Amino acid sequence: MASTTIEIARPPDEVFAFVTDPTKLSAWQDAEEVQQLTEGPVRAGTRFREVHKAMGRRRVELTEVVEHDPGRVFHIRVVEGPPVDGRWEFAPTPAGGTRVTLTPLAHLPGRARIANRAMEQMTALAFRRFHRRLKRALEQGAM
Repeated sequence: MASTTIEIARPPDEVFAFVTDPTKLSAWQDAEEVQQLTEGPVRAGTRFREVHKAMGRRRVELTEVVEHDPGRVFHIRVVEGPPVDGRWEFAPTPAGGTRVTLTPLAHLPGRARIANRAMEQMTALAFRRFHRRLKRALEQGAM
C-alpha cells in the first residue's frame, strides 16, 4: 500500500483542525472552491463539493467524510470523481509536532482493479507536494 508521511512542527490537534477545515483546503491543495453540503460541524457523513484544477483542467468531486477522530484520523471517500480515497493519520512526535501519514485507497472496478496500486502511488506522489504546502502553511502561521 502506498503512503506518504511528513512531520509538521505543530501539535496534532492543530494540524488536524487545519486539514479538516474546508475553508483552508485551497491553502494546501489544488482546490479552487469547496462547498460543504451537510450542515453542522465536519464529522462522519459530512459531504463536500470540491472543484480542483490540475494540469490545466477543472474537476468536480463529491466527497464524504468516512472517519473523523479529532487529532488522530481523517478519512475521505470520493463519491463522485477520481476513484481514490484518502485516509490521514496524525501522530504526535517526540518534539511536540505531528507526523501526518496519508494512505490513498484506490477502488477502480472490474478489470481496471489491476491499476489500483499505480493510482495509489501516483496519488501519494501528488500529496507529497500538497503536504509540503501544508507544512509551510502551518509552520509559517497561516492558521
